[in-house]
Amino acid sequence: MKECIYCKSNSFLTISKRVRDSSKHSIIKCIKCHLVQLFPIPSSHDDKSFYNKGRQFTNIHKNFHIKTLRVNQRADTFRRANLISKLAPKKSTILDVGSGFGFFIEEMKKRDYCPQGIEISDFARNISQKITKEQVFDIDILKDSIQKQYDIVTIFHVLEHLSKPVIFLKKLKKMIAKPGKLIIEVPNLNDLMVSSNISYRQFYWQRAHLLYLNKETISILLESAGFSEYEFWYTQRYGLSNFMNWMMNNSPQIDKPTFETHGNYDWLENLYKKELIKTGKSDTLTVVVDN
Repeated sequence: MKECIYCKSNSFLTISKRVRDSSKHSIIKCIKCHLVQLFPIPSSHDDKSFYNKGRQFTNIHKNFHIKTLRVNQRADTFRRANLISKLAPKKSTILDVGSGFGFFIEEMKKRDYCPQGIEISDFARNISQKITKEQVFDIDILKDSIQKQYDIVTIFHVLEHLSKPVIFLKKLKKMIAKPGKLIIEVPNLNDLMVSSNISYRQFYWQRAHLLYLNKETISILLESAGFSEYEFWYTQRYGLSNFMNWMMNNSPQIDKPTFETHGNYDWLENLYKKELIKTGKSDTLTVVVDN
């Protein structure tokens, strides 16, 4: 039986009959609260196995090396680190939930912060142990928590993976110092490419993402979790070359994604990204939440 993750309504619209890496799932939108979500929702056991085996990554990437991972994630790592460096002084404690391969933790340690991580995926956590010496916990926050408060808690591309987002956010709230901040980053459902390119849209829906979020639905989740002060920032991660590749080839840049175009076309790159950010149609949405 279909039931909304958030409001428990049983009324839905079908957005897509399948996702890119599973013929067993579809994408639906709740008519009552407008939350777009995966159907059916995987069991916690299935999800644990999915992430332990690194299926979100290996379903797309057949071969990988740590050097390649580092290069491909460099733009995100520095952009996120620069944001935190503006929001919090050095020596601040940071908990990166869903810390993945550990590049962000590594960078924040270099910048004289005190970072730790949580990563439930054996696959990702084992790789992160080769990247950073900082502590990365194997904790499912929905079942347990760390008895410590941090100045900054970050969840970069984590919220969309959760079947119980409000409970998760409530648990995080207890782990943030006062004053402290929660930094959320998610794919933006209002991404221009989702509505303008059929091939991109078909690739966009995936088994790993249980939720597809925008400013309105994130606000609902935050308010329900007890957060009242937050600010939205739009970010365009992928550059003009990535856009042109989709428009011309109708396929992703798997092994070498393009985040920026340099040289004589800097002005065009900047214009492209600024317009998407201005109109709220960028590929990424960041929320800075005060506790």
